[in-house]
Amino acid sequence: MKKFVILFFLICVKSAFAQVIPDSVDLRNNSFYAVFENNTPARDKYQVAKKWFAANLQNFRDITISEDPRHCKIVMKPLVLYKADPYSKCYLATELTFECDKNQFCIKFDNIKKRAAFSTMANIESADTVYLQSKHTTDVEIGKYRRYHELKAKSAPTAEELKEIRSFAFFDQYTEEALRKENMANYCELQKIVADIVNQLKLTLEEI
Repeated sequence: MKKFVILFFLICVKSAFAQVIPDSVDLRNNSFYAVFENNTPARDKYQVAKKWFAANLQNFRDITISEDPRHCKIVMKPLVLYKADPYSKCYLATELTFECDKNQFCIKFDNIKKRAAFSTMANIESADTVYLQSKHTTDVEIGKYRRYHELKAKSAPTAEELKEIRSFAFFDQYTEEALRKENMANYCELQKIVADIVNQLKLTLEEI
């Protein structure tokens, strides 16, 4: 019985270490690459991975760029929805590549980005997301904020417009701080999403 308990513990430890830990997922270059040994026939891995992507990524047919059964390779551009903060939802956008041979498989994420998901505001910059979605932000403030960015985009503002820009200068300090906070929260969230996709696909392929 004691030997069984020790064996069970070792299996659990091995399984735990086999998982990709979110903190180990470095996205600072907006990319992530992982390779795993797996001796299941390449075509089997390819078919199972394709089914997994179809079942777990929305609109698989629409997001798929290419499928290459001969070289056991799939390239797609998924959008993974997540809640960035209590007031807003976002997408992880990336180019995702799965490839395998008889000895291993790899999964690669390129051009990882965060996109805002609003029905009325489309894709807004990260700092804007925090400010415009805050429950404390009034319609008047939103109007001022948009006017501020409109003026700052002008190559040659008039004297009156420069005076107006200076009156909105507090937005710079706010958005800079908001961006720092939001980026930290979103970075951790994106790490979790990438690790979760890798771990679930790895577990699925190990069960073939």
